Amino acid sequence: MIFRNEDSLLLATGLSLQQISKIICSSSTEDDLFNALQNCGEKYLQRYLVMKEYSTQVRKGIQKLPLCLVIAGLPGVGKTSMAKEISAALNIGLIIGGDALRSSFRSILSYNENKEFFTSVYNSWKHFGDYTEQNLILGYKKQSEIMNQAVQRMIADRGIRDGESILVEYLHFLPSQFDKQILAHPSFIPIILRIRDREVYSERLKSRTLFSHLHSSSTRLLEQMDKYLLLQNYLCDVAEKYNLKIIDIDDFQQGLDQTYAYLFERIRKINNIKENKNSIDYIEKLKLERKSY
Repeated sequence: MIFRNEDSLLLATGLSLQQISKIICSSSTEDDLFNALQNCGEKYLQRYLVMKEYSTQVRKGIQKLPLCLVIAGLPGVGKTSMAKEISAALNIGLIIGGDALRSSFRSILSYNENKEFFTSVYNSWKHFGDYTEQNLILGYKKQSEIMNQAVQRMIADRGIRDGESILVEYLHFLPSQFDKQILAHPSFIPIILRIRDREVYSERLKSRTLFSHLHSSSTRLLEQMDKYLLLQNYLCDVAEKYNLKIIDIDDFQQGLDQTYAYLFERIRKINNIKENKNSIDYIEKLKLERKSY
């Protein structure tokens, strides 16, 4: 077993598996472990200590706040890669991908009532008239309404209400479509990924077929890059209005390091809070709904 083992907390450091292996093999005491991490760098030791504290609180039954993460951004920015890294580091077993979620919705939603949802985000403008930036954003927002309704319910019901840590990575996250009490909950941690450099973005779109989308044509996505960049600007403008974390990920390793820094800052606060007893109207409605079943 990996994640039931105390050694798995070392994954939270972000060190390579080879480095972690060496630390485990060379450390016979906790002090040895701390010194080895300190030698790698102070940030690695601090990440380990923060995650160890969170894990200890959970096992003692005093930590009631799950980690409910959203990794948002346009296609090709690195959401899936980031989600893999973060879910392993934080031992989050419930991971939802937006593409799979959207695909499943198309099997139950009415096409005639949701035509804009049955097309790629870069073509959803066609249901609102001629191509304009305004109609492109309108199509994106209409698709987002369905996605965010579902994601908010998952986070509120399975995450905040049930206490299950969850990570959702998808392109339709808009804080303007979320309940303000959910947005303000200490467990809810949204992060928006952004690529500023056009050439870097182009290379990322090309490389998707090598890592996560083996049958997806990079040519099709590259042809839509201008639309993606417009939507990225809109998403980031909305995120800034809500004071949400935006991480530039032109250099993936630097972006990953910044993501770790922000996440552990938030988890450190969660360690101090331990429980949020404030009533949330949205969750109270879910409780009443369950009673009616």
